[in-house]
Amino acid sequence: MKTKFALMTALFAFSYAFSQEVRPELRSYSKKVDSIVVSEKSKMNLELDDLDKNYRENKISADEKQKQRTEIAMKYEEIINEKINSQKEELENATKGIVKDVVMGRSGKHSIELLAQNNALLTLNTSGNKTKKDLLRTTDFNIGFGFMNLTKSSSSLAIGNKESGIRVGNSMSSQMELRMTRQIGSLVSPVFYRIGLGYRSDSFSPKKTTIFTQDKNEISISDFNTFAEGNLKKSYLKNHYFLVPIDFVFVLNPKYTVENNEKMLDNSKGNFRISAGVYGGIRFLTQNYIIYKNEENNRVKYRENIPDAVNAFLFGGKLSLGYGPFNIFVKKDFTPIFNDQAKINNKYGVQIGLELLYVNF
Repeated sequence: MKTKFALMTALFAFSYAFSQEVRPELRSYSKKVDSIVVSEKSKMNLELDDLDKNYRENKISADEKQKQRTEIAMKYEEIINEKINSQKEELENATKGIVKDVVMGRSGKHSIELLAQNNALLTLNTSGNKTKKDLLRTTDFNIGFGFMNLTKSSSSLAIGNKESGIRVGNSMSSQMELRMTRQIGSLVSPVFYRIGLGYRSDSFSPKKTTIFTQDKNEISISDFNTFAEGNLKKSYLKNHYFLVPIDFVFVLNPKYTVENNEKMLDNSKGNFRISAGVYGGIRFLTQNYIIYKNEENNRVKYRENIPDAVNAFLFGGKLSLGYGPFNIFVKKDFTPIFNDQAKINNKYGVQIGLELLYVNF
């Protein structure tokens, strides 16, 4: 079933990319054909008008008129066919080029590239026909997801630590980033820098039967029954940040090409890449969600803002490894997410994730 879905998706993506290129060519070809027909038909009508004039002036007989009329029609039919045939050759050459571009991943203004070179599972290219040199200077929009956990220190990477008080599989982080990537040094340099603006949302789900509770300016993880009587369905605390990420990208197996007599890094290939960087963020909202069923079996969704127990600023580092469509990253917060008003054991965030969508402009 998965194989069929992947095949159908790939066929859809190819058809979409191909159609975006072929339709303008067909429209251009149709306009040329119309122009040929209109032009030649206008010339033919002039000759037919002269023929009708000669007949009215009794210069030719009815039989001669019909004979010449047929000859004129056949002459212009042949002219039109010859000119259209010459345009067919042009159309065929253009179509072959389009097919080649699509197959080689150089499709046109709007195309979806599955398992492409941009270190994400799905790529949407909206940048038009870019040269190899253009690919060394890109702007993109990226979406990624990661599993969250909390550690005791800024250096710890203890994923799955039971002392964190949260459920790793249910605690997630999602990021959206608008990034500008530029090459450092010459056109053959395998090193890039990347800077952007982003949004990050961290969702912390406490262990079963427990919830985040707020008492005055303090928060803690407590048993659900201390909050309300009923059947707990879901609970989580969510932080929202604005981020500025800065990364350095290193191509580990660089491939080169020559374009317009210039040698350059071929950034269209699926290269191994490792990137390292830092990010800084400002928190703009924290909310606590508790969803349960009360004694009357009615679903209740409780939500409250957490203004004080979460730090306003965030700073951390990122390390990632990618090849082709896959980019796995580890992010570690060097500053604590929660401050002293949060009565929980671990306060430093760590996540492991995967970049899923790459939109290239």
